[in-house]
Amino acid sequence: MKLVDNAKQFGQSELLEQSFQSAINAGVAVNVFERAQHFRQATPASNKPRLVEARTNLETEKLWKKRLTLLLDAENNLIKVIRLRKITGIFTVLSMAMFLFSLYVAPSMSPVAFYGLIAVAAFGVATYPAWFLVSKSNRKRRDHISSLFYKSNHEVEIVDGKMTLINRANYASVTQIHILDRKLGLFANL
Repeated sequence: MKLVDNAKQFGQSELLEQSFQSAINAGVAVNVFERAQHFRQATPASNKPRLVEARTNLETEKLWKKRLTLLLDAENNLIKVIRLRKITGIFTVLSMAMFLFSLYVAPSMSPVAFYGLIAVAAFGVATYPAWFLVSKSNRKRRDHISSLFYKSNHEVEIVDGKMTLINRANYASVTQIHILDRKLGLFANL
């Protein structure tokens, strides 16, 4: 009977699974046979040198700024969709109220305005659920990006037109980006 050491294969199977997951997340077609052959011929991860400090401070800061910008863009998209959803709801309710009021009172509205109110109400009723689903999707995306900061032991603080990334281990500021347009006092990416 021959004993086999499976520790080497176990480490490679974790890397193979991570490779599959990253390819699936990127939306790339995965050739399972090629990936398995590649990892079978590769040396285990424990034997490879680790380059933990390979990034310079400037590269790390650029990476954090890019991630903060992703969070800001997700937040701005969520705000836009919520705003469109509310505007659609307001116009739908107002047009339905005017439509019902015109049915109750003697006909004092022109047929063009009457049919226009019906069209606005129908459009609002048709698009409001879509805006609701899009806002739910954008909220999930924003929360996912925010949770990645939390998992890496960082928190984001928005004060005085700046988005600051804070390391929760020592409460030191890692980096910051400006989010307000100085000329208008509005969000820069809106």
